[in-house]
This record gives sequence, structure tokens and C-alpha cells, in this order.
Amino acid sequence: MTESLTYRNFAVGIENFEELRTKKLVYIDKTSYLEDLVQRSKVTLLLRPRRFGKTLSMSMLASFLEMNYQHPEDRSRPERLFKDLAIYKNKAFCDEYMGRFPVISISLKSVQGKDFAGAMNRLLDMVLGPLFEKFNFLLSSNIQSKAAKKSLASRIDFFLDGNRDLTKKTVMTKAVRLASSSVFFLSEMLSKECKCKTVIIIDEYDVPLQKAKVNGYYDDMLDVIKEMLGSSLKSDDSMEMGYVTGCLRIAHQSIFTDINNFDEFGINDASYSRFIGLAKDEAIKLLSQCGMENRLRNVLEWYDGYNFAGHSMLCPWSVLKFLSRALDTEHNPAVFQPENYWANSSGNDIIEICMKHPRPKDIERFQHLLEGKTEEIALREFTTYPAITSDTDFDAFATLMLHTGYLTVAKDAVPSEKYRAVVKIPNKEVLECFSEKAKTLFSESNPEWLDKACKIMAAFFAGEADKASDIIEDMLVSFISIRDTGYEYFYHGFMLGILSMTITNRMSMESNRESGNGFSDIIIKNSKTGKAVILEFKKCDRDTPLETEKVCREALKQIEINRYDQDLKKDYPEVLKYGIAFVKKGCRVIKA
Repeated sequence: MTESLTYRNFAVGIENFEELRTKKLVYIDKTSYLEDLVQRSKVTLLLRPRRFGKTLSMSMLASFLEMNYQHPEDRSRPERLFKDLAIYKNKAFCDEYMGRFPVISISLKSVQGKDFAGAMNRLLDMVLGPLFEKFNFLLSSNIQSKAAKKSLASRIDFFLDGNRDLTKKTVMTKAVRLASSSVFFLSEMLSKECKCKTVIIIDEYDVPLQKAKVNGYYDDMLDVIKEMLGSSLKSDDSMEMGYVTGCLRIAHQSIFTDINNFDEFGINDASYSRFIGLAKDEAIKLLSQCGMENRLRNVLEWYDGYNFAGHSMLCPWSVLKFLSRALDTEHNPAVFQPENYWANSSGNDIIEICMKHPRPKDIERFQHLLEGKTEEIALREFTTYPAITSDTDFDAFATLMLHTGYLTVAKDAVPSEKYRAVVKIPNKEVLECFSEKAKTLFSESNPEWLDKACKIMAAFFAGEADKASDIIEDMLVSFISIRDTGYEYFYHGFMLGILSMTITNRMSMESNRESGNGFSDIIIKNSKTGKAVILEFKKCDRDTPLETEKVCREALKQIEINRYDQDLKKDYPEVLKYGIAFVKKGCRVIKA
């Protein structure tokens, strides 16, 4: 690769190591980790957030270890790919490991669907079909038994059959049986064929489980993934080493139970802390190669801030996407502005579930994070994905966000106890993600919020002042925690926002409309029922029954003095008038 990079050196989204190297695209050299990674453990689980380069890292590992199946002594392919990278200088290690193993490498990131049949079809079509087709040379082997070759042929036919109907119980039963044993079956055949043990790489193992939890078929998918990984990774006879990547380790009914010499490395573990992701010094070098050293501050502000065991790390997906766009001939790299590239680049359905119905006390902690502050949390170990629900407490929610990249451990803060952590939002990109999600909490897209708004409107037209007061106060407890509440216009905007969601075709709402001798806060008209509602708001300084009633009466008096109902009486037989007093997170409504 030339030292001076252009947009042609970037191809965001390519996660195949051989393709990157062959096309001379940008690759941050992480090969120096290979010696330790290969020689340390029987099975290694690497946990990192989405879009941090797990798939590319596993592709690099596979390219280094995989043999030439037709000519086992020919190592020209890995030599071509690695010859100018760090690991190639370690001749003894390369002689022993480079191009010496049969490798089974799959990524499960595409295994998802609205139902179990849809997800299984993707597993068969997009993962197992291509995998088994790659090794169809085993069908002509003189080493394999007739029974093994017959079973292999049957599996290939089934995995590549686009007409199979998984809605039929017998077909689904067959699919589950074959898929669950597929990796182990292939590992046994390859080990026998190549006269050496295999390397098994499973990338993004937890994506199918996350999608299954969201769409309601978790137990079925757990059985498949648990058996697929468990049977193959526990095999001492055919497997030399195994590697698994994901975001979370799910403890209950773990697929990793009883695996010999198993090691796990997450975001808080020093080993391999720089292996997956973009380190700060690597980002600086990359900017220099692009002639964009002057943009370092912007890049760090937007994409830096992740703390992996004391190392400052950036999201490589976002940095590379920014550089590729900034260097485009249509843009000026000196002024091209960073954007939020990470938000919609990965599935975060679990996060959406947790944020649907946040508790009031959790909203306040959430607000602290939005303000750039830190929060101390108890680190939770997730037993199953179904344990993550809309009722998940803040500590569990924050632990989940820590693993998925929404939060990071604050470097300079020390937690009060072991198994606790002080967390914060890492950078501007993630802050923008959070801000957008916060908006959806208080909009029509949140069914619970919309339902409460409709109940308030119904209470106003039914003359139920106390009921309206209770619901408004309930909504304020959440909403007010992340908004400025110092002025009356805040409460006016709050009420205008929630009531506007409920307006139907036969209704209309006006704010600060000239009426009678002044300007009313909010007037709502319903032509179907012949009713109209006038709302007048006041901010109250003291939260006492006498004071809030006094302020409500003042609001009602203002309606009468200024005759806000003067024009309404002509067309609406019934006009309901409400004085509403707000005091911090409280509300009182009195009907005239």
C-alpha cells in the first residue's frame, strides 16, 4: 500500500482479509497478536461491540492458518497475504503455523428472521450451504468412508435446496438436526482427510440469539447454537483450537460449559485490548497517511473515547467511513464534517427493548449520561437474552450498553467496590445516538407514551380533572428529568407536544390563539362531540395543596376575565375550562 492514501484505498464494509490485501485496501496491521492468540488457549472467546472489526480479525486469522487442501505444502497464498506484515518477521512461528491447518470459519451475523423458520433458512442458505460447498472435494476422497461421503452429499443437497419448506415439522426437524451437528461433522471429516486437527472459528455467535429473543423464538435457536458450537468446540479428537466472537457472554445454559482450556477476553481485559478496534496511535498514523493530520481533534471528538483496559480506542467502522467520504473528490478533506455512521450500522434491538419503558429514577441517571457525566453501576452477568426486558434495571441495562458500545468505562474514575464500574458515553457519535433514542421515548413511536397522552385528552373532554392531573404527573416524572423545567413555557410546550399526538380528523388544537380579550394557552375543539376545552397553565413556586389550588384558581380567573370562551360558545354547546398548576415534577388540575 502506498503511504499516501486516497478514497480508492478505502472500501468500507469489506471484512474479508484476502480481498483487502489483494486490492491493496486499508488494513491496520494486527498480526503481531497472532503468536500469543494461537498458542494460548484451546478455545478463545473475544467480546467486542459491533462494528469494531471482529469479523475482519477472524478472517485474518483464518487466512494465516488455513492450508492449501489440494497441495498442503504450498503456502504461497498466506505468504503473499502476510509477507509485509508484522507476523511475517517471526519466521519460526510462521514455519510452524502459517498455512498448516484445515479451517472451518463461519459468521452468524446474517442468521436472523421474524420467525424460527426464517432464521433457519438464512443459516442454511447463507452460512452452511457455502461452507459445505467449499469442502465438496471430500466427496471424491479415498480416505473417507462411504457412509461419511453419503452423509456429506445429503447435507450439501439439503443446505443448498432453495425449495425446502421449513414450515413442515419433519423438514424443520431435519434442518435442526443437520445444522446443529454440521460443524462437528465437518471437523471430523477434515481432520481425518488432512491428518491434522482443525481450527474452528465462529464469528458473532450471539447475533442469532439476540434476534431470536426480539422475535420470540429464543429457546429454539438456543438449542441449535448451543449444540452447533458445544459439540464442535468440546471435541479434543478433531479440533486443535477454536475462536468465538460476540458482544455478550450468556452464562445460563452456556454453550461454553465444560470446554477444556477455555479463555474469555472482554473489553476490560488487558490481553488483546488493542487487537480488535482502532487504537489512538493507529488513528493518528492513518490520518497522517491521508494528509488529514489537522482533523485529529474532530475525529477524536466524534469517534474516540472507548476505554479497553486502559487503552484509548476508536470505532474503526466510523473512522474509516469518515476518511473515505472526506477524501472523495467531491469533498474538501479540510472541512468535511464527521457524521454519525455507527448508529444504524448494527442491530441494537435489545437496546430498544430496554429503553421502551424506563423507570423514572433510571431516566435521571440516563440524563446524567446525556450531560456528559458518569454513572457508577453494578456489573451484571446476563443469564439469558430473555432476561433482558423492558423491566431490566438500570445496572443491567448499562452493563448491556457497555458491552454493545453505547457506554465505556471512565478512565479516571474508581468504582467504590469490586464488580462495579464507572461508565460514561464515549464520544459525540454515541451521544447523538442516545439523543435520538431519547426523543423516541417521548413521541408517538412509544406506545406507552402515546397511550397516556390519549388518556389525558379523554379525561379533559370527560371533565375528569383529577384523572388528568395524575396522568400528567406520571408523564412529567419521566419527561422532566431530561428537560429544562425553569419556565412556564416549558410546561406549555410539554402539554402541546403530548396532546398534539392525539388530534384526530374531527379535532383541532390551537396554541396562544387570540381569544376574547387575550391569548389562551391551549384550546382544543372536537366537532364530533360538540365540546371544546380551554387549558390555562401557571408555574407554581411552592408544592403545597393551598398554593397549587390558589394558582389553579388564578388560571381559571384569567380565562373568565379575558373571556377566552367568547368565540367558542357560538359553535360549541359545552366548553370545559381548566386551570393547571405545575411545580417541578408535580401537577394539579382544577376544572371550572
